[in-house]
Amino acid sequence: MRPFKPTFIFEVLPQILPYTLVTLGIMLGTVFFGGLLGLLLAAGKLKGGRILRGLASAYTYFIRCVPSIVMLFIIYYGLPELLLSFGININNASKTVFVITTFTFMFGASMSEVFRSAYLAIDPGQSEAGLSIGLSRWQTFRRIILPQASAVALPNFTNALVNLMKEGTLAYTIGLIDIMGKGQLIIGLNHGSYAMETYIAMFVVYWVLTLLIEAVSKRLEKHLLRGLRPHEEAVSKEKSVSEKILYPIYETGILNKLKQSNGFFDVSMGKARSAGSKSGETENDQNRFQRTQEDNSWKLN
Repeated sequence: MRPFKPTFIFEVLPQILPYTLVTLGIMLGTVFFGGLLGLLLAAGKLKGGRILRGLASAYTYFIRCVPSIVMLFIIYYGLPELLLSFGININNASKTVFVITTFTFMFGASMSEVFRSAYLAIDPGQSEAGLSIGLSRWQTFRRIILPQASAVALPNFTNALVNLMKEGTLAYTIGLIDIMGKGQLIIGLNHGSYAMETYIAMFVVYWVLTLLIEAVSKRLEKHLLRGLRPHEEAVSKEKSVSEKILYPIYETGILNKLKQSNGFFDVSMGKARSAGSKSGETENDQNRFQRTQEDNSWKLN
């Protein structure tokens, strides 16, 4: 058996890196068209009628049940035959078109749920507050709802984007040369040799791309949340402000005395309330007794 050759990893990396642009191009095209499809499906689920909601939900359910490679083969082999029956010939179309079409259908179904859940996560009072100050529905959505919903949807969107990049490796099964396709060609040219080194090189490329996607996502999430203070910071600031306001009381020592006697005041107030209730019951008894005496005297007269 041929021994492992680590130096071949660095030899094959320059051959694989140029095809990163193909992988990124497929991702960008899928995100654009799949995002639009996801928005339409989410709008149908949220604002559509019964029929539109049913169709959008059925589409999402159907797409989730189909494996990506099966959908890719259906689009690549079945769509040209279907369109050819209507006189449209797309047999000479680029393989990239079929790949982007396939993953657009898959990605759109996932994004519809991401967008729908992000919209529902926003308090309805936000929309009511925007409308109450004179904003239109579009202005309320664009300036109030959309920034908050984007921050909520970003983690799930990033996860879906990473999954899309990994599923995109199936494109080589129909002959598209991307990172995985180029790696398979290198292994074939070496008659199956250096397969482990080639796969490690592809692993490094995908790993770096994933790190870049996560880094961009974190920066974007920080930008979207720039106007929202964390709860701890808000609480600490309120405490500092209250301490500044109550500083003279701290100086006089009145606040400490109030703190020390807080339990005593609570008990005394409780006793006072109980005593007041007892005195009220006594007064009611006395009034009833007095009315009874008056009624008896009236009957006697």
